[in-house]
Amino acid sequence: MQPRTITNNEIVLAAGDTIQSRTDTRGVITHANPTFARIAGYSVEELVGSPHNIVRHPHMPRSAYYVMWEMIQRGEEFFGFVKNRAKNGDHYWVFTRVNARRDASGTINGYMSIRVAPPKREVLAEWDAVYAQVCAVEAALPRDQQCEAGAKAIVDYLKSRGHNSLTSYVMSQV
Repeated sequence: MQPRTITNNEIVLAAGDTIQSRTDTRGVITHANPTFARIAGYSVEELVGSPHNIVRHPHMPRSAYYVMWEMIQRGEEFFGFVKNRAKNGDHYWVFTRVNARRDASGTINGYMSIRVAPPKREVLAEWDAVYAQVCAVEAALPRDQQCEAGAKAIVDYLKSRGHNSLTSYVMSQV
C-alpha cells in the first residue's frame, strides 16, 4: 500500500522533463517512461501494473478526477494542473493532458497522459486553494455525494472567473 506520508517538499520539474504514461481502461499503468519513474521515485517496474492513483496526492479532490473521467469518456481531452505525490511523500506539480486511446473500431481501450512542468508556476497557488476548497466541499458530504458536489464547486469557480469550460480556463493560464 502507498504510504500516506506528506513531506511538504516540492520536486520542481525541469523544463525538459516530460512524464508519459498509458493505462488500461481501469486506470492500471501499462507504460511508464523513465522520467515518470525518476520524478515519482518508483522504478518503472513498480509503476507498471499499479493503479495510476499510486501518485495521487491527498490534497487533490476526488471530484477533479471525476471531471477528468467525464471529459475523456466524452472524447474530450483533459488539460489541468495536478499535484502528485512521490513515493517518499514529496509532491510535484504538473500540467497534464489526458486523452482516451481507441482501437480500430473506435472503442476506448486505454488512456494516455503527458505531463510537463507547469508553464506558469504562479497559477499553482490558485489551484492549490481551489483544490483545498473542493476538498472541503467533499469532506462535508457522504462519499456517494462528494464527486458531483465537488464537480459543481469546480464549475461554479470557473464561472466566477468568467469561464464555462475547464479547458478554456486552464489554457488561458499557460
